[in-house]
Amino acid sequence: MKKITLVVAVGLLVAGCSSASEETRHADSKKAASTVVTEGAESPAEETDVVDAADPVVVDEIDCSGEYYSTVQEAWVEEQDLCDATLSGTEMSDRETKALQVAYGEEGDLDSLATLYGICAQSGSESWSYLQQAGSKEQLAEVRGALLLCPDHPDTNKVEKLVGSAATRNKLEDEGRVFSDGVYRVGSGIKPGTYYVTDVEGCYWERTDANGETIDNNFVTAAKRVQVTILGSDYSFNSESCGQWQPAGS
Repeated sequence: MKKITLVVAVGLLVAGCSSASEETRHADSKKAASTVVTEGAESPAEETDVVDAADPVVVDEIDCSGEYYSTVQEAWVEEQDLCDATLSGTEMSDRETKALQVAYGEEGDLDSLATLYGICAQSGSESWSYLQQAGSKEQLAEVRGALLLCPDHPDTNKVEKLVGSAATRNKLEDEGRVFSDGVYRVGSGIKPGTYYVTDVEGCYWERTDANGETIDNNFVTAAKRVQVTILGSDYSFNSESCGQWQPAGS
């Protein structure tokens, strides 16, 4: 009876040790698994891609016919007529983006922005002379964009007036009421009316009928102002070396 009890006790002891060993192995296995997961997992910082902030656009240099400046304001002091800008960076400000849209619509890019900064840097006496007699719609849009880019430009008031006059002139040209030298069909090419040119030298003009016969003409060696009235019954009007005709009273 004692032997049986002893055997049973030993069996229980072995079973207890076996159970303890199994639990230990399970615990070690869980610990190992936990260690593997911890080692293989990425930290929150590693899981998130780090995106570098874009560099803002800056003016590196302004070249005005061989004179170099760091800012447009420096160029204004010297009253330069023709300038080019060099930029760096990629992130445009809201003002720069708007200036590009005004000047070039959806076609503007960083090179276009550099062009606007170059225009913005100009403030010499000849900077805006082309707006007095010319200025296409594209050129006027470009100038408007440059003024938006540099609202404190010293010539803002002057340039805005020139742009307004040029825009009116473009409208009249589209209507056939402003025209330069050439031969025009009255009614379709140009409108009847009274027109004038200023500061002419060697100006010749001619009104003709449908047969090509001269109705009236004149050759002006030099004059401060030349004026002519084109009738609706005229077939064509021709002028040479007279410049740009504008409607009288404009």
